[in-house]
Amino acid sequence: MFVSDTLPSPIWTHRSTQKRPAITETAVVDAALAILDEHGVDGLTMRAVADRIGVTTPTVYWHVHNKEGLLDRLYDRLCADVPDPPAGQPWDQRLRTLAHSIRAVLSAHRDAARLAIGHFALGPHGLRATETALAALTQAGLGTEQAAHAAYLFFGYITSFCYQETLAPALTATGDREESLRQIGDYLLSLPAGQYPNLTRCAAALTRPGLDQRFTFGLDHFLRGLTQ
Repeated sequence: MFVSDTLPSPIWTHRSTQKRPAITETAVVDAALAILDEHGVDGLTMRAVADRIGVTTPTVYWHVHNKEGLLDRLYDRLCADVPDPPAGQPWDQRLRTLAHSIRAVLSAHRDAARLAIGHFALGPHGLRATETALAALTQAGLGTEQAAHAAYLFFGYITSFCYQETLAPALTATGDREESLRQIGDYLLSLPAGQYPNLTRCAAALTRPGLDQRFTFGLDHFLRGLTQ
């Protein structure tokens, strides 16, 4: 994957000017990703990263300065796994491909969607994904302001959807999402049909555990609405 080495330095927090430690920034970010997968965002601390790679905490701070700097780099590391859509695809198909690729990456890592929400992609890999989306939206005929608004909605839809599908929508003993949805479905079906005819009619569809069709439905209607 090509990333230009001529880009200006991102505006995230920078390392200190003290003597360079033996480990690399890549090793720090890889350790952070492993901790994210095992313990989630709440378990991702500077000390945990240091312990993971067998260095002192100040060594980690040297590379990323603070927790926010670590999260910025980790987010860009996740973006690195998002492939470019194949060349030659129509604009809407490029956005569909990009959206499904982002969802696949966010779904593969614990709390990745939670990390992505509210983060502006400033690393080289995140910039590439944003550039891809803006290019497709521009090809769709959107002006500068419209393309910017659409890009925010596009990425916001993906990250919020991915975050929502990691949560159990009701309290269960195990926190299992499918069990939670089953309980909600049973409750909706128990409602008086005369008072809630649409809720009872749609109970199964509203609580179906598989979300692939729902994600595609929302994405298709979003893209269709851009040119209407």
